[in-house]
Amino acid sequence: MIDPTRSDPTRSSHYATGPAGASALTPSSAVAPHARRPLAAVLRVLLAAAAATGVALKISLSADLPRALSDFSVQAGAAFALCTLWSAYRIGSGRRPVSPRITGALLLYVLAAAALHHTHLAPGTGSSPVTGKVADQLLHTVTPLGAVLDWLLLTVPRQYRLRHTWQWLAYPVLYLLVALLRGALLAPGTPGRYPWPLLNTATHGYPAALFHALLALLALSLLAAPLLAIDQVRPAPPRPGYRISRTGIGPLKYSNPATPTEETPGQPWSSGKEDQG
Repeated sequence: MIDPTRSDPTRSSHYATGPAGASALTPSSAVAPHARRPLAAVLRVLLAAAAATGVALKISLSADLPRALSDFSVQAGAAFALCTLWSAYRIGSGRRPVSPRITGALLLYVLAAAALHHTHLAPGTGSSPVTGKVADQLLHTVTPLGAVLDWLLLTVPRQYRLRHTWQWLAYPVLYLLVALLRGALLAPGTPGRYPWPLLNTATHGYPAALFHALLALLALSLLAAPLLAIDQVRPAPPRPGYRISRTGIGPLKYSNPATPTEETPGQPWSSGKEDQG
């Protein structure tokens, strides 16, 4: 009679106990180290530099510093640059990636800022046409395209959740409330009183301005829905340093060219019984 408390490598890992059961039930992400990806880190540093340069040019072109700092595209670009730089450090050093809850939110924000700019819903840039166009291209074209490519080519799919799409709206809701409150506190006729013309209560009135704010939140949630859907069906990018074991040998393993990849003798998954069959 077989002792059910003993771990048998020939039995299913679902019923295994002891060290063998713990090894079988532990996810590979908990035991396999994250590979260092220096090329991806360099690309993210360049992307962060592009976003930071666009933000710096935007601020330098504005004669009103508080107005420039209250711009949604400036705030989204600055947050995206900092997060991308931190993500470059983590992926270059082999650490766990930044939470998709954060990276997904910033991806949504830079895409929303680009949509606002290209649909001419946002106010124009400063007085220098050449520098202003460079800033707009960096913030509203280079940064969103780079963010999308980074998401599709350098991140693991199926990380976004439905609850994330609602959490991503927290900052836009706070931003719209602060924008309306700031406009109410400033004197009429103050330059840059409202970040967007559609929020101007002096022109449209408070009911219309609130309605426009709700439409903006609805549009943002509609933009978040495709991101969630695409993330569930897109293929996984190639992960260097990992390989799948032969049938019956074991789970996902980390392959280091400097060390042998054969299974360690004496482990339950390399007892030799599978090769004999």
